[in-house]
Amino acid sequence: MEEKFIEINGKSLFVKVKGHGEPIIFLHGGPGGSLEYFLPHIEPLAEYYQIILYDQAGCGQSEKLPGDHYSIEDEIDNLESLRKALNLEKVALFGESWGSILALSYAARYPSNIHKLVLTAVLGLSSEHYHTFKEALIQKLGLYKKLKLGYYSLVSVLGVNTAEKVNTLLDPYYVFSGDALTNKKDIPYNKKALHQISRDIEKNFNLLPVIHKINCLPILIAQGTHDILTPDYIHRNVMKHLKNAQLIEVKESGHWTVLEQPEQIRLLTESFLKTPH
Repeated sequence: MEEKFIEINGKSLFVKVKGHGEPIIFLHGGPGGSLEYFLPHIEPLAEYYQIILYDQAGCGQSEKLPGDHYSIEDEIDNLESLRKALNLEKVALFGESWGSILALSYAARYPSNIHKLVLTAVLGLSSEHYHTFKEALIQKLGLYKKLKLGYYSLVSVLGVNTAEKVNTLLDPYYVFSGDALTNKKDIPYNKKALHQISRDIEKNFNLLPVIHKINCLPILIAQGTHDILTPDYIHRNVMKHLKNAQLIEVKESGHWTVLEQPEQIRLLTESFLKTPH
């Protein structure tokens, strides 16, 4: 797998590329996560496609700059600049969790640059859906763990690093089976990116007024049967707005479908991209 740094909008982004054929750009979650989430799970796709993974601004091995600002709009601009830097025309986008928001937001701005969208662990089309996701996650915790989470949030404001404890508390609710957590990589998060982009989603994310720009695009949504936003929720609240989308339930999976059911995600992606639309 080729590794390189590419200068994008005054910052250095870490990029990995493997394979040949139709390009697929993978958009990691978080916000503030890393391309390492996808590896090695999606690498077999490189037998048929050119897979492109990158650490979003300030994330993973990408450059962190003093005074960095993070937003949905900035990430759209970075993705478009990356597409140009790699001399790509139409691309397929694979967006996971927050990456699904980025994929859809990019597609609404640049629909002519998109071949198809593959989305998983979808968070919806608006801040209302995102709020529902966060509320549903908190409700799963129960009173004692809610209080622990509140305590960790409080002491983190005072400068105490509670990231590992928060992850230990929340991670079991992102998966169908706790056994999957043994395969989870310890990925460092950019907390500033997480905070700023999450706040941006809560305040500004709403694709419904521009949904007509996306509806010309073939879209596959692969949602875990036990995701926090269930396939039923996605069917009732998202699919009615996406006229050219199909929804597939990923069995025995929570939010982290790529981690729990990598083979099924690969097969769904390959089949969808090969099928004429």
